[in-house]
Order: sequence, then C-alpha cells, then structure tokens
Amino acid sequence: MFRLFRSAAFRLTLLYMVTFGASVTALLIFVYTAIISDMEAELKHSISVQTSDLARKFSVSGPAETAASIKNMLEKDEEKTLVLMLIDRDWHVLAGNLELWPGGKTNVSTWIKFPIGKIENTQLTPKAIAMNSTLPGGYILLVGRKMQQIEHVHEIIVEVLYICFGIMFVLAAVGGMLLSYTIYRRIDAINQAFRSVAAGALTTRVKVTGTGDEFDHLAMHLNQTLNRICELIDGVRDISYNVAHDLRTPLNRLRHRLENMLSTGAHREEITEQVRTALIDIDALVATFNAILRIAQAEAGAGIEQFSAFNISEVLEDIVDLYQPVAEERSQQLNANIIEDIMLYGDRHLITQMTANLLDNAIKYTPKGGNIALTLVLGDASYAILQILDNGPGIPVSFHHKVVEKFFRLEQSRSSPGNGLGLSLVSAAVKLHKGVLTFSDNNPGLVVTIRLPRVIGNTDIARSQK
Repeated sequence: MFRLFRSAAFRLTLLYMVTFGASVTALLIFVYTAIISDMEAELKHSISVQTSDLARKFSVSGPAETAASIKNMLEKDEEKTLVLMLIDRDWHVLAGNLELWPGGKTNVSTWIKFPIGKIENTQLTPKAIAMNSTLPGGYILLVGRKMQQIEHVHEIIVEVLYICFGIMFVLAAVGGMLLSYTIYRRIDAINQAFRSVAAGALTTRVKVTGTGDEFDHLAMHLNQTLNRICELIDGVRDISYNVAHDLRTPLNRLRHRLENMLSTGAHREEITEQVRTALIDIDALVATFNAILRIAQAEAGAGIEQFSAFNISEVLEDIVDLYQPVAEERSQQLNANIIEDIMLYGDRHLITQMTANLLDNAIKYTPKGGNIALTLVLGDASYAILQILDNGPGIPVSFHHKVVEKFFRLEQSRSSPGNGLGLSLVSAAVKLHKGVLTFSDNNPGLVVTIRLPRVIGNTDIARSQK
C-alpha cells in the first residue's frame, strides 16, 4: 500500500484530483456568481423603477403626498420586503420603516447595502439594498428591498456547493485510487516479469489482458522484444555449440598432421604436401569465421549507411558469366532470364555474395546433366523478384524454415564440403535489404524466391524502405 502511495500513478491521480476539483469549484463559483448577480440586477431594476415613480410623485404632488404614498406602500407590503424612507432638509423623518438613516446626504443617486435587523427564529442578520437619492429642496429619498430571498438562495447554493464538493472529492478520491491501483497493478506486473527475466527465467512473459488498451500494446511489444532476445540468445548458444562441434574436427585433423610431421621425420616433399593441406584447412576455418562475422554484421545492420543505388541486372549477368563454365564442367544447363536495368538500393557486394551462394548451392546439389535457371523479373510497382531454380534433390518442406539457421545442414549434405552458413548469409542479406525470402518445391528440385525493393526513378523510394 505504501508503495502505491509513492508511485507515479498515485501522484498523477492526485494531480488529476486537484485539477478536477479546482475546475469543478471554479465552475460552481461561476454559476453561483451568475445567479446572485442576476437576482441583484433584477432587484436593482425594480428599485430603480420604484424610485423614479416616487421622485416623479414628489415633483408633482410635493413631500406630503409622497410621504402618504410611502405609508400606503408599506401598508400594502404583505411580505415586508420594502425599505422606504423620506426625510426633509432638517433630517426629520416624514415617512418610512427605518429608525435610523443608513446612508449619507448626497446630490447623486447611489446604491448602498446595510444590515436591517434579524429574521425571526434565525441567527441571520439580513441585508437590504437601496438607492439613496436627493430630491429638490434638500429632501432625501431611500428606496430599497430586503435581500432575504437572495440570501436564502445564497445559503442554498453554498450548501449545494459544499455537498457537491464533498461528493466530488469522495468520487474523485475513490476513482483516483481505483485508477491508481489499476495502473500500479499493470505496471507492477510488467516489473515482476522483468525481474523474473533478470533472475534468469527467460521464458517469463508479460500477461496480455485482452482489453486492447495501451498497456496491452506495451505488453505485446515487450513480449516481442523478449522473444527476440531469447532467439538471439539461443542463436548465440547454437553458434557457440556449432562452432565448437564443426571446427573441432578440422582443428584436430590439422594438429594430427603437424604431429605426424614431427614424429615421423617426413621428407621435404611430404612436409610441403602436409603444409599445403594444412593451409587449405586453415583457409576453410578463416572462411567460416569470415562468414560468421559477415552474417553478424548483416543481422546488426552494419554498413547500411553505405548503401547506394546499383544495377542488379548487371550484377546477375556477371555472376552467371562466372558460373557458366562451372556448370558446363558438370554438364549442367545454366539458363538466365534477366530484365535489364533494374536498380536496387543496398550493398552491391552483399547482394553479389548472396546470389553467388545460391547459385553455388544449385550447381553443387544438382546432378550432372541437370538444369538450373536464374530469373530476374519485375514484381509489383516497387519490388523486383529474383528466382533460382534447379532440379536437384531439393529441400523437404518441413526443413524450409531450418535451412537458414547457422551451421544447419541436411543429412545428405554433410558429406559434401561446406559449413552450413551459406543460406544463413542469404537470409541475413535479404532481411537487411527489407526483402522476403521463400523456398518452394520445383518437383523435383528447389525454387528460391527473393523479393527485393527496387528503385523507381531515384533512390528516394528505396531509402523510404529503410
């Protein structure tokens, strides 16, 4: 509970309560002021009309008739709300219902408010509002009304203000506490999940309630991040295992050759041959580590700032020319269908290496006399489609998602040279270029399809893909 009071959610809720309370209070005060002001304005208008009538009566009939009219008005005032008084130049009261003159002698009409006794059975001392005006000959006329109706309304409004403010405060406090507790509970669930992950429980995930609110979106994004972290950790673990497993054999073989040279006293020709073989093994190891490094750089997005527009049609034509003699040596038919002048925005060298890996695999695993095809066509308005087809053994559909993993090799491929990193590099290169890599069956053989965003007119469209 104390942690709840110290939470940011509680502080925000408290700020909301204060702001909401101040807003409602200001609104109620405005309503109160408007009502009271309107009632006072109406009362003043009535007093002004009555003052004008008595002043006109005084001008026409004189002070005696005016005093008689005042007495008559007071007798007819059943509600006892009138306040009337007429005095002469010597301050003698000619008519009225006040014992003392509440205002001062003045030559202009002025408004005054003054207390006027107590209301029966109450402790209230009501006020009266009156117009104090000077008549010809030094006479002074006071015309007013008691404000007990306004004060009654004032009491009701003040009472309503207190009640509304109390209800508002209770509702705001309860609602604020519920809101604060809800937010705190959702955030605490996220914190607990991350504490579990930090403690080593990498499979822990933030619960998604299904409400579709911003906390659910946050939970889904956090879970996606945790899934990606687990994938990366598993990838590092698998790489470490595969590096240790796959590189141990060539290293042991290299060590064995060196031991044989030292222990058997081999001739110079034998030593030269062993060294040559050892260099081949070392080159293979270096190539493996270079491939791992290049894949890691591609997955991390390294070099993306060096992207530039290039003609992939020319790149593919050069690759086909390079591999044509290799295919002919194996009595294979390598056909190319490349639309000219398709521009890409990316890493020319990485796209070249990616395509070379795919074409090398196709030639390697297609039997002698087989057919291989490379095509580059336009897809929709912003994509180019690169396909490499062969009629070799292909890849079972159940392994299509596995072959892009580092060091993964099918059983029939383990006897052939390679390190299982070729398709991993292809996958990393396609992702780096915001493309899509898919495998399908060629019946027999394999179809590798790559969709890559292309440049239309200028490089701006391709840059927007980044």
